[in-house]
Amino acid sequence: MMSAKSKQRLNEMRARSKQNLASTDRDPVHVYCRLRPTQRENDDYCIKMISSNTVLLTPPSTSLGYRNECTKSMKYTFKEVFPPETTQQEVFDKVASPLVEGLIKGKNGLLFTYGVTGSGKTFTMTGEPRNCGILPRCLNIIFKTINDFQAHKYVFKPDKMNMFDVQSEAEAMLERQQELHKFKSGKKNNSNPDLAMSSTDITKVDGVNEDNQYAVFVSYVEIYNNSVFDLLEDGPPLSRNLPVKIIREDAARNMYVHGVTEIEIKSAEEAFDAFYLGLKRKRMAHTNLNAESSRSHSVFTIRLVQAPVDEMGEAVIQNKKFLKISQLSLVDLAGSERTNRTKNTGQRLREAGNINKSLMTLRTCLEALRENQINGTNNMVPYRESKITHLFKNFFEGEGQVRMVVCVNPRAEDYDENIQVMRFAEMAAEVEVAKPQITDVAAAIGLMSGRRKANRLFNTARDNIMRPEAKDLELDLGLVYSLGPDFPSLELNSSQAAHTIKELMAHLEMRISRRETLKRSKAIKDEKLRSLILDIEKDSLDVRSENMSLKGQLSSAERRIRALEERLVSAENSSLSFQKKLNEMTEYTSSLKRELQEKDLLLNQNKLDKEKQKKILEKKYKHKIAAEHEKAKEINSEKERLRNAMEDNENRLRIIAEALQERGDHGEVMPKVVMGDMCAQTSARDFTPGSTPRALPAHMLTPFSSAQHTRDTASSRRGVAIANPRHRRSLSAEGRGWIEHAPNKLVPMGTVLKPVMGNSKHVNKLTNVKDIANSKTSKYCLISQEQDTDGELETKLYKGDVVPTCGGGAQVIFNDVEMLKQFSPTRESNSLHLSSNNCARHSSKRRDTGGCSPPPTPSNTSKKQRVDDD
Repeated sequence: MMSAKSKQRLNEMRARSKQNLASTDRDPVHVYCRLRPTQRENDDYCIKMISSNTVLLTPPSTSLGYRNECTKSMKYTFKEVFPPETTQQEVFDKVASPLVEGLIKGKNGLLFTYGVTGSGKTFTMTGEPRNCGILPRCLNIIFKTINDFQAHKYVFKPDKMNMFDVQSEAEAMLERQQELHKFKSGKKNNSNPDLAMSSTDITKVDGVNEDNQYAVFVSYVEIYNNSVFDLLEDGPPLSRNLPVKIIREDAARNMYVHGVTEIEIKSAEEAFDAFYLGLKRKRMAHTNLNAESSRSHSVFTIRLVQAPVDEMGEAVIQNKKFLKISQLSLVDLAGSERTNRTKNTGQRLREAGNINKSLMTLRTCLEALRENQINGTNNMVPYRESKITHLFKNFFEGEGQVRMVVCVNPRAEDYDENIQVMRFAEMAAEVEVAKPQITDVAAAIGLMSGRRKANRLFNTARDNIMRPEAKDLELDLGLVYSLGPDFPSLELNSSQAAHTIKELMAHLEMRISRRETLKRSKAIKDEKLRSLILDIEKDSLDVRSENMSLKGQLSSAERRIRALEERLVSAENSSLSFQKKLNEMTEYTSSLKRELQEKDLLLNQNKLDKEKQKKILEKKYKHKIAAEHEKAKEINSEKERLRNAMEDNENRLRIIAEALQERGDHGEVMPKVVMGDMCAQTSARDFTPGSTPRALPAHMLTPFSSAQHTRDTASSRRGVAIANPRHRRSLSAEGRGWIEHAPNKLVPMGTVLKPVMGNSKHVNKLTNVKDIANSKTSKYCLISQEQDTDGELETKLYKGDVVPTCGGGAQVIFNDVEMLKQFSPTRESNSLHLSSNNCARHSSKRRDTGGCSPPPTPSNTSKKQRVDDD
């Protein structure tokens, strides 16, 4: 179909694409137009039928085109235009009958009904009671044509992959029996008997092959909101909660709905039953333009499976390669709508949007096909953007005939929608699809035509001969041999009949010579037949003898085969047992390997952990070990010094002892000598390496005669008191930017040894990371107080450096601990004496106080410790 303005353009297009179309024969998409009858007599119409294939579209004054100053009338040409009074039968004969005939011959067919909502698409496709549409008429004619050549049910079975399997008669009978067991007598009939046609209205179509067996399968799907649903799936008849199906491509690159229900039907009534079941589930709704508007695209597919019978003309050949599958898809597209007219909202508005989108995708695909055919390009066609175009991709690429019926409502109110429909139809008519190629499978495998009919005649003749009353029948096979023409009509009624007698004699001589010739021919043929029979008999004897020898060989071969089969069975049993053992050993080996790998991994991990720990410990205690070595050197030097001091003391003691012995006459001095001896021994006994040695008393270093002299001497020895350099301010006062973290209830120390930290910030509790993580803070001090076992107060200062972290926070690295200890003035002297005896002398890096500190241990050698005595 084309407008008058586009004729020249179409001719140019076909001339340019002539070279592209030369390799394959193509057919255009046949587009028909059907006008809906008038509903009211006073309606204004915008469409007028000019001829049998042309309509004139005139814009009314209420249309958008008229208001946009586009008042030009347009002519559109179709394959054929059906006026409003056209009957359903006429539409079927022109549009669908060729598709049915192609279906019988093995061709695929696709038929669309396209138009605005309320234009008569569903009426054209389905019809109404007592006035069937295209779909019921197709079913009636198909079964009328193939009724005598249908295969038994379940001989052809769908394989769920868009193909069919061929089953034997026995397998098909088992499935039929299973179906009978599942049959319920109270099953409700879903069919509409008004859709059935009377047998007088049905005519057969040509093209049926009598040497094939046929089976019909139907499926019914709808495309709603761009999703595919199976309307024939098992479930309640009125259920609409159906699962979504997907579209796939089979081995032959044909598109199909995966998992769709295909029902094998044997009559038109069963087909109507399936169709009416799907019709109940189809989504319909009320709109302002139509009381029952289709809200989805419905696709009713008829698939015809045919396979040739064998050379005997009875059973189907059990090979699925010889199947020929053809399908006819009848598509009732949902009507395009405009929201400003339907006033749809909510769900109806969403449905209308999806309908218009899918129709627009169909138009885009046809435009892309047309451009490819015009320019000879191979641009991608967007079939996948819509389910309706994706499903029928093969038809537009040359898998069958495509026809379209454009239904138009000629009312003036529908002009704006009709102009879009006409443009779409004009563009679709310019698309051409390749003609499908049909191959004769039976001829390809060497089967002659007429097998079924010959087998039927043979069976009829055999049945007639086998009847008892046919034994005495005389069968007239006709004249096998002819002696010539019949005798001529001769009348001897005068004496001038000599020439007649001569003619009779000549005729008789000719017949006698013919008879002699036939006798000689018969004798020759008899001799040939006899020789042939003798040869056949001789050959038969040879065959019999050969058959006997072959039977003997066959029996020996069978015995040998049975023996080999027994050995094979035993070998298979032993092989299975060995295989089982091998599998067990393999599993056991695998488990051992896994355990070994796991243990190796654990060992390697332990080694790595030990190496890592060793490195960490070496790095951690490297400086401690160095400090211990330095400490050991100091201890050794101190030991040497003490040893020398002890030798000096011993020498002095020996001198004193000698002096005391000289003055042995004076008895009052002996106790002091003894006391000095004991003190020296005690001092020598109490000295330990690493401790601070105490100085001996003055009265034990110089001789004296009286106690007063001893005290004076000691006083003179002690000399003038000097300042002790240890009693200075704590080292904590050095540095800047301190955070002084101390509890609220801190006991005041009241001593000069109290640390004074300049430029410090005092906090009681760390609540925010900004208390530490700031540019002004570089050191941190945590102060804690506790009471020891003697009731004395001990203050500890944990000091460290504040180091910023990558995440914007801060961390504190503690590097020093300082202890401030306060002793009571009223403390007992012996405790002070014991404390002084137990004090240890540390390195010069630590300050010694009047109290004593425990000697450094490996765990605290890196920390500074101070003990302040009050």
